[in-house]
Amino acid sequence: MKPDALDCSFEGSARPGAPRVLAIPIPAQPGPPEATRAAARLLARAALAEALGAWLGCGAAAITISSERGQAPKATLTRAAPGDAALAATLAATDLSISHSAGLALVAWHPGGAVGVDVQAVAEAPQDPAERQRLATLYLGQNFMPNQATAQEGRAQTATTLIAFLETWSAHEARLKCLGEPLQEWTPGLAARLAACQARTLTLPAALTANGRARRVAAVAWRTAGLL
Repeated sequence: MKPDALDCSFEGSARPGAPRVLAIPIPAQPGPPEATRAAARLLARAALAEALGAWLGCGAAAITISSERGQAPKATLTRAAPGDAALAATLAATDLSISHSAGLALVAWHPGGAVGVDVQAVAEAPQDPAERQRLATLYLGQNFMPNQATAQEGRAQTATTLIAFLETWSAHEARLKCLGEPLQEWTPGLAARLAACQARTLTLPAALTANGRARRVAAVAWRTAGLL
């Protein structure tokens, strides 16, 4: 099944050297939740192969995307024809990232260096302000701004704070993926490493957010090869 892939934009996405990000709707599958997660993995990798094949002019069938659990995806050639050495080298230097949440997969690739992408469903986020504050203090650092609020009054303020938390959290997760680091408690050393990555909030395609569809917050992070 060929995936429906839609471009995601972000501040600076049109500049040379910026990563590319695609959003792929994931239809719910019959059976246990693992069936939908399996479909997400397949569709995300198919979308990456299609995009990379179009970019390199070799077609999706010439590209294989790895699917090892706990490992960032890698792209390799499925063939070994004469003249493919340059394509293989380009793929080896192109970093990939995938994220799934609530019926959506995001895929990103960056020919110029490392990349990480993350998406969070608002409905699946911690709704309790105290729990968000605990997570922010533990993983995002004492200076995370919503930590400073001692009270939250009214639905509007609560919603605003929730979105601010998710935007910061998704950017943090994207930076971790860009570095190849697991989720871990905040330290000054980790903060210094994360600062090497640019991060931007993604604007998801309107088709994925219209008509009351599940709201999501997403981010992409990257750094150039010279900073690796």
